[in-house]
Amino acid sequence: MAAQLIIFLILPYLFKKGEERFKWMSFFGTVVWCYLFGIIIGNTASSYIDLKLTNSLIEVSVLLAVPLLLFSLDIKAWLKNTRSTIISFIISLVSISLATLSVSLAFPKGNLETWKLGGMLVGVYSGGTVNMSAIGKSLEVPNETFLMVNAADILISSIYMLIVLMGAKKILSRFLPAYKYQDIKDQDISDGDAFQFKAAGIAIALALLVVAVSLGLSTLFYGELFAPFILLICTSLGILFSLIKKIQANPSSFKSGEYILYIFCIALGSLCNFNNLSTNAPEILLFVSLVLVMAILLHFIGARFFKIDADTALITNVAAVFGPAFVAPVARSLGNKQVIVSGLTSGLMGYAFGNYLGLAMAHLIKALL
Repeated sequence: MAAQLIIFLILPYLFKKGEERFKWMSFFGTVVWCYLFGIIIGNTASSYIDLKLTNSLIEVSVLLAVPLLLFSLDIKAWLKNTRSTIISFIISLVSISLATLSVSLAFPKGNLETWKLGGMLVGVYSGGTVNMSAIGKSLEVPNETFLMVNAADILISSIYMLIVLMGAKKILSRFLPAYKYQDIKDQDISDGDAFQFKAAGIAIALALLVVAVSLGLSTLFYGELFAPFILLICTSLGILFSLIKKIQANPSSFKSGEYILYIFCIALGSLCNFNNLSTNAPEILLFVSLVLVMAILLHFIGARFFKIDADTALITNVAAVFGPAFVAPVARSLGNKQVIVSGLTSGLMGYAFGNYLGLAMAHLIKALL
């Protein structure tokens, strides 16, 4: 147990250093390497994994990462951002909602609780895996089902990521306008100021306070730890604290949340067993595939209709489907650093909206079914 904990905590640091030193590692980014390492463990050495410890790491990292990542969200600046970025972000949310609703209602009725799957997929494809994990816990999705959904998501979305990295821009450029470069210097908030331990300690302490308040309010109002309520309070407090300039300007808040996200990726990846997916849940693989493919197609059709440029359409879609941690590697592959801040901010907005939207869509699908 101790060895597993040390490995999970130290590996993100080693991958981050490797990304800074080796160009071939920076092509994919730290988050991809963390997922990949976790998946390798889960499919080759799963018997050595302490499942109780891994699940505890996932639960703790979700509760801490959400407020830490949201603290650096600048809603006012984002609302003043380019029209195309905001429209493209909204298209992403509408696309995943319509895709999930359509597939859920049309999918053959069987043993699957499609309304719960739909809620998780809306969360993961509007903000990232942290949203899916949080919504899954909130809707009391069985652990086995959640792991199979996660495995299906990783398998299908990995194919999409490869397409994005290898040449999606060339394809989309035939249908979407070219990006108009601005006379400003954007900065990646994840790579800007040096990491400060004191600032990180303050940010983590504040995140712990958010979690404690959320747990306390849940116990006060429900007499128990009610996951949906805890999730919404954590998200809401994270957004509220981001309105305070000193908290928003903390240079180590985002980096601390990002590091915890890396730990989350390794832990979640280690629970991903593709063999179980192929033998036990082909219908889950089909469900996830249909939702993601339809959502992506709807997004780029919407981008064509609103004349969104190819770079903005891609970076906002990646931010929604994968989360902000994947923005920088994709921006590098596009050869356009100016979209990094737009992508990061859209991803953070996805974290904020994804939890609300996922839970709302889940209950809407349940009502319609």
